[in-house]
Order: sequence, then C-alpha cells, then structure tokens
Amino acid sequence: MTRGPTISDPELEPDPTRPAAAADHPHGERVQPHWRRLVGDRALVGVGVLALLTALAVVVVNAAHNQGRFVPPLDDVYIHLQYARQIGLGEFLRYQAGAPRTTGASSLLYVLLLGAASVVVPSGLLLYAAVAFGVVCFVATVVLVALLGRELGSRRTGTAAAALTAVCGPLLWGVTSGMEVALVAVLVAGLLLAFVREQPRRRFVATPLVALPLAVTRPEGLVLVLVVLAGAVVTLLRGRRRPAVGKALLLVLPPVAALAQFGLYRLVTGSAENSGVVAKSWFSRPLGSPLEVVDRVDTTATTALELIGGLTTTAVAGPGVAILAAIGLAAVGSRRRVLAGVLALGLAGVLLAVATLQTALWHDGRYLQPFLPVVVLLAVLGVRAVGRAASDARSGRVLTTGLVAVLAAFALVSAPTWALRQGEQAAGIRESAVSVAQWIRGNTPPDAVVAVNDVGAVAWFSDRRVVDLVGLTTPGFARPAIEGSGAMYEQLAHLPPAQRPSYFSIFDDTQLVPVGELSRARILGDEPVTSFDLKSPERDGGPFGGICQTAGGCPVISVWRADWSHVGSGDLPDEAVPGRIVDRVNVGDLADEAAHGYGVDRALVGVADQTEVRNQDVAGRVVVDSGRHVVGGEHFTLRGLTPGRPVTLTARVDAREPVKDRNTGAGVVSVGVDGRGVGDWAFATEVPGLAPGAEHSWAQSTFTIPAAAVTSPELQITLGPRQPFLAPYPDYRSFSYWAVQ
Repeated sequence: MTRGPTISDPELEPDPTRPAAAADHPHGERVQPHWRRLVGDRALVGVGVLALLTALAVVVVNAAHNQGRFVPPLDDVYIHLQYARQIGLGEFLRYQAGAPRTTGASSLLYVLLLGAASVVVPSGLLLYAAVAFGVVCFVATVVLVALLGRELGSRRTGTAAAALTAVCGPLLWGVTSGMEVALVAVLVAGLLLAFVREQPRRRFVATPLVALPLAVTRPEGLVLVLVVLAGAVVTLLRGRRRPAVGKALLLVLPPVAALAQFGLYRLVTGSAENSGVVAKSWFSRPLGSPLEVVDRVDTTATTALELIGGLTTTAVAGPGVAILAAIGLAAVGSRRRVLAGVLALGLAGVLLAVATLQTALWHDGRYLQPFLPVVVLLAVLGVRAVGRAASDARSGRVLTTGLVAVLAAFALVSAPTWALRQGEQAAGIRESAVSVAQWIRGNTPPDAVVAVNDVGAVAWFSDRRVVDLVGLTTPGFARPAIEGSGAMYEQLAHLPPAQRPSYFSIFDDTQLVPVGELSRARILGDEPVTSFDLKSPERDGGPFGGICQTAGGCPVISVWRADWSHVGSGDLPDEAVPGRIVDRVNVGDLADEAAHGYGVDRALVGVADQTEVRNQDVAGRVVVDSGRHVVGGEHFTLRGLTPGRPVTLTARVDAREPVKDRNTGAGVVSVGVDGRGVGDWAFATEVPGLAPGAEHSWAQSTFTIPAAAVTSPELQITLGPRQPFLAPYPDYRSFSYWAVQ
C-alpha cells in the first residue's frame, strides 16, 4: 500500500483550528472545482464586493473634486502612462520618440502591462484602464487576504482581516491612484498564500511562479521574494528526504528574472540602476559619511514604523497595530517558525529597503502601501491570540470582537478622509501639472523643447519634447539635480545646442529640487512668458506629510523662454592674467570636477557643499559660473604644467565674511602643493571698480606657487584651514581656478 507524505517537522503539522477540507470529510463528500467553491463562498464574495465598493467610492470622490473627471493624485502616474504609450508604439523604454532609453518608470512589469493595454486602449482611456486594473487587483488582494487568514487562523480571522483591508484608507488611496500599488499588493498576498500552502508539502511550484513577476515589479518586492525563497530553501533542507532537483530549480527563476532585468537595463541604457532609485536614494546624497546615511535610513524607518504601526497616528492602520502585529507574528511562530521568520524578515527588509529612499514617505507612503494587507492580517491574528489567551471562551470572544470593532471603527472613520485627500491632491495636480501642460501644448511651437521638474503631465499632454531636470527620464541629470543648481546649469550647458530647452516650466520656489535658482544663471530670460498662481489652498499633508505639488507648498509655476546667450561667459578670468592659461578647474561642473580629482574637504561631517550658480556684470557683460559652498577646504589636480616654472593660481571666489562686520578669517586658506605647505592665501573680497561693500557675486584673486614646488606636469593642490582641526574654518564659495604660466 502506498503511503502518503510524511510530516517530519512539528511546525508543519496541520492547524487543528482550520475547517476540514471536503476531501477529509468522513463520508467522502465530492470535491467541487476550486473556482466554484470560491464563487459559492459567501464570505469571500462579501469581502470582494466590499472592496469593489470602497475602491469605486474613492474614484467617485476624486471625480467629484474635479468636475466629473478622474485625475491622478500625483504627476508620476503620467510617467507610467507615457512609457506605456511608447511601448505600445514599439518604443521600449523610450520616454519620447527618438529619445535615449531610460528607466524612469518605477515598475518595469507595470509599464509593460500598461504598454500591452495601450495597443488596444486609446490613449485618452489609458488612465481609466490603469485605475480599473488597480481596482481589480485590489479586489483580488482582499480575497487573497481572506484565504491567507483562513490558512493562518480561521474562517472568521480571514474575513475580519479582509474586511479591514477593504476599508484601509491609505491602501485605497494607492490602489486607485493609477500607480503600481495594487499590482504589488496582489502579488505580495498571492506569494505569501502560495508559500503558506506549499510549505507543509515541501513542494514549491506556485511560490516561485508568483515570486517571478513580483521580482520585476518593485525593488522592495524583490526583497520579500528573496526572503520567501530563503524560507523555501530552509524548508527543503530541513526535510529528511532530499528535494527533487527539478522542483528545487524553480526557486532560481525569480532571482534570475531580477538579474535579467538589471542586465536589460544595462544593455539598453548603459546602467543597471533604475534612474528613480539613483535620484531618490540616500546613498546618492553627498552626506559625507556612511554613518550619516545610516542615520537617515534609521530615522526614516523609525518614522514609517511609528506611522504604520499606529504608535503616533491612527490614520493609517489603527491604534497599536504594531503591537498587535507582533503578537500575531509570535502566534504564527508558535506553530510555524520558518513562516514567522519569513514574515518578520520580509517586512523588516521591505521597511529597510524603502527607508533608503529620501522619498520613502512621499506620496502618502505609496512604497509601503502594498504591504499594509500583511500588517492588517498579522494584527487580526494578534487579536485572535489575545482572545484565545483569555480566561474563558466567552471572555475571549468578547475581547476579540471588541478589539476588531475598535480597528474597524478607526478604519471606517479614516477611509473617507483618505478619499477626500486623494480628491484634493488630484485637484492640485489638475491645477498645476495638467493645466501647465495644456497651456504649453497650445502656446509653444511644435518643435519646442521644454525643461521641467515634473515630467509626467507635460510629456503626456503637451506633445512637446521634454528635458527632465530631475533626471528620471533624461539621462545625465539625476546626479546634478542632487548636487544643486550649479551642477544642473552645467549639465544643461553641456547639451548640444539643438537639444537645449527652448522653454522652462518650473516652480518659482521649491526645496525639493532647486530649479528656481536657475534664474541666477540668466538662462530664463527677463520675464516669464506666463505664470500659474495656483488658487487651491494649502492642504493637509496627511500623516506622511505632503509634497508641494499636492499640498499647496509651491503655489507658482512659471513658463520661461530660454536664453542661452551667456553660456561659456565664465570660461575665462574676469581680469587679465600674466601668462598663458594652462588648465582650469570649473567648480560645480561634475564632469570637470571628476577630471581634476576635485573634492571638498569638509571641516564638519554633514555640512552640505551643494553647488550653486551665480552671475556678475563684468565690464558691461554678463558672466555666469557655477560653484560650491566650501566649509573647510578643497583639493584638485592641475595638469599640463611646465616643471621648474612658477604657477599663478587665479581664483574666482566669494570670500566675504558670512556675517557682516565680523572677522573670522573665513576667506584665508593654507595652500599645499603635493603635500607641502607653500603659504597662506587671503582671497580678495572686493571687485576693482566697485564701491567697497557693493553687492557682487565673487572677486578674483591670485596666488603664486614658486617654481621650486612645480616638480612635475601635475600638481595636487590643497586649500584648507591654517589651523587644522580647530575652528574658525574657511567658509567661502569657489567657482573657478585657473593655472597660469
């Protein structure tokens, strides 16, 4: 007689609290097809209908705030739509026809799905198709949560968790936004359900197949995939019998798919990185110390945990959800340790991965929204565990019902607020990004090139070529956007004249990306062509804090006609120099800085050395140059020198005291050549021909390096404090250095 599979691990024994399957019925009741059982399950149908109704309600609220039309609550939705439209036209990863391939979409699988839809769906309906797809995925997610709750608890547990998921405000915001939130959520729920069901049998087929698309949907989804696959490997290794090689090989498919995605990016764009990650990661920021990065990541993760865990607000997932979820996780671990480890490490890994982004909490925490169903389910499991620990069954039922009722009450109260928030944010996007895009379409030439800091709506609606100053869809701008306006100006100046923007559509004032400071480069013309003074009031940013486009923090958007007549005006010194210019270090130009080994030697870790751009009238002409704020010192390499001849080092520097009428020696540095001191340099603070104290951007100074110190064609120059380690430090802004012989 053939024996069934043996369960050798106590934690994999079936849960006696689960309802018996039809196949286990003592009378051998006939098993119905799986899909019929699902359709005939009133509880599943009920939570599915509830999810459909709540999602549609959010869509209706959005339309009600926008004169009957649905508008996405963030500009990034249009980025996905634009990539999808291009994919439908056969332009894979090209944001616009003929443009270089880029990875500005945050989800490869999502834009591929939308791209497939764009083949049959007209462009005007693609947004509605994206929202409809999100609603369908949300309904499926709620049903999967119900099934997962049954596997880990009971039928009532699954129903309660699914119902709470269906009324989870921030999740509703995300799944109806037009972004990839709903797709990630359904794949996360499906992956965990597959793993929970297949782990006791030590046979993983559905698990890797569901993990495969999740691995190429979002980076944090890949984190969860890797943890789940590690749990599968541990399960296989703990068995007494060796797993079949063919079945185990299925587990390799998701990591291979992720590597293939990175390889594809590298092949078609030259970089394996997603440009959005580069633009948003703390690791891309010039923070000066790895510990500074760790501190930012830790702070972000802690804040996210407090918000989602209900420790500082009840507007996300109810009060004390983190504590209840921890209890639920412990309850799972009492029976299935590997599963509990997967859930704990998976959620922690996701939180840590998201926290590496400066934008982790932007867009109402949309990177974390797909994982809220798991948190809600664990909280319900925690409630169940608390109830079962009561002194008697009746008390347990009362306690369980009461706790679930509290969670439901907070969810039902906050869900309408989230719907209202989405409608208000959508109105902000309509009034700003969408309105400006429509104006550009009707008021600029068809061949216009428009530089923008919000690239989605302008490209989608205006039918104009765009330059993305943030660097999501235009190669080469992500790093300059991080470094500041000086680096952005230099990157623009390096573009071939035919590719330079003929118009700028940017915020007048924003702290996100300093596009407004580009006016100092004199490339925006004298007056804007038009300005949009937004009428919407400042809005509640919600528990995660709002971004300026949707919260009313950047109320003016101006369109400027570009003026490139001053590009290159800063290449030469303002005053004549004695001799021949051998080399120039253009501070703020990232390419030139790299070529000269330039770097700022910060006196204090964490003090920013952002680039900036300025202009100055010199003998009747406008001179524009980029620079950096230096607190401490600098180093760079001069090349092309003639050994044995003195070098006149000429500097364009703003060395005025940070505070007027004080003397801190801010503009005096010690000069070193190849590690040997050659004297002190007091930068000039006044411009010849200007009255003392008159406003100016910089002054020109010179310092002579003696011939004895010029021992090779290359010299390593260091400028730093005269008194190392101790304050006061040099505090100035350097723009350019020229080596003259």
